[in-house]
Amino acid sequence: MKETNGIPARLRQVAVIRDGPRQETVVLEANGVYYIKGETGYLQFEEENELGRVNNIVKIAPDEVTILRSGAVEMRQTFRRRQETPGHYGTLFGRWAMAAKTDAIEFHYDDKRKRGRLFLSYELFLQNERSGRHTLTLTFKGV
Repeated sequence: MKETNGIPARLRQVAVIRDGPRQETVVLEANGVYYIKGETGYLQFEEENELGRVNNIVKIAPDEVTILRSGAVEMRQTFRRRQETPGHYGTLFGRWAMAAKTDAIEFHYDDKRKRGRLFLSYELFLQNERSGRHTLTLTFKGV
C-alpha cells in the first residue's frame, strides 16, 4: 500500500446481531476519511446516537482490525481471525468487559476506484456472557 493523506469517503456500516431466534440489524451512514500509513488503513468517522456524538476509528492492519470509539461511547475491541480478544465498552452508565471470538476478517480496497469493503464475523461476550453472533460490513467510497 502507498501512504495517503486522507481521502474523503462516504460509508455505510451494517451490523447484524443474532441471538438465538432474535435478529437485529443496525445501519449507519456517515461521511469520513480513509487514509493509509504503511501497511495499515484507517477509516475515521463520526456518528450521532441517542447518547451523543461518537468518534470512530477503524484500524485495518494485515492480520487484525481494531475499532476505537470515543465520546458518548468509549470502546476498544481488536479482532484477530480464530482468536478470542479482550476489549471494553463504556458509557455514562458504566463500563463493561468485552471479548470477541472472530471467525472471519475480509478486507479489500480498490485504489483505482477508491472503494473499500471490510467484513467481520464474530461471537461477542459482555462481562463473560455470550451476547450473540455479530457480523459487521463496512463499505466506503471516495467522494
